[in-house]
Amino acid sequence: MSPSKPSGPGLLIVDHGSRNPESNEQLEKLASSIAKARATWLVEYGHMELATPSFETAIDQLVSRGATEILVHLHFLGDGYHVRETLPALIEGARKRFPEIPIHATDTLGQDPRIVQIVIDRMDAQSPPDRQSEKV
Repeated sequence: MSPSKPSGPGLLIVDHGSRNPESNEQLEKLASSIAKARATWLVEYGHMELATPSFETAIDQLVSRGATEILVHLHFLGDGYHVRETLPALIEGARKRFPEIPIHATDTLGQDPRIVQIVIDRMDAQSPPDRQSEKV
């Protein structure tokens, strides 16, 4: 009897992509950290353009690894053109290629109210003590 292929929820973390390799490595490290924190998730990362792996390649990887559903994390701060137009088209293309697998997308990071506290915390950490911002 052969061992069964692991299956479960898939997470695709997608960003724009950059010509700067160090920038692209940040997404790879984020995906690795999330995969360690959520060992039952199948985690991949991809770039919309300018770098590899591509969005399509990352979707293919999740499917080949046994993803039973895929959540696409939009690693963007705002709802610019690519979030409104390009990524929905890429997601719809993936749904057509894999109709048996539910594929959904998150909101962008900028819509998360926790971003306010992150900015405040970072400012507090880098400001002189007499310029500490008030906690909201």
